[in-house]
Amino acid sequence: MNSKFNDFLKYTNSQKEVSLIIAKDEKELEEFVEILSLADYRQAVDTQELFKRIINPSKVYFIIRNTLHKDIYDFILQYPTGQVEIFDKERMKSETVSPVYNGVSIILLITKQALSSIQQTGQPLLENTGLTYQN
Repeated sequence: MNSKFNDFLKYTNSQKEVSLIIAKDEKELEEFVEILSLADYRQAVDTQELFKRIINPSKVYFIIRNTLHKDIYDFILQYPTGQVEIFDKERMKSETVSPVYNGVSIILLITKQALSSIQQTGQPLLENTGLTYQN
């Protein structure tokens, strides 16, 4: 990918907000996934995994498909506050952690179409994320 994207990845490190990559379509989204994997990013499949990754330096991405689930939206809103609380469905109780930020990079991936449909539901994703990249 180009140097602008590489710069974007450098700046996502240690941010106090979740970063966002907007792909024009599914094909481009998959290209971003490949690049992130080559850059040692690991995919998180749920909020539990995101929750575990923010307490140690790590690089993680999460793909948002057609809907933005409440637990992910809550994570995005809480991450900049210094405390993230989620409900652990396995242990049936709430847990709270403080992100370390230093050395942590969290990136959300979404297509333009999915973003448009999420924004129309009243979940202002763009307003609640930090650095954003789009080709």
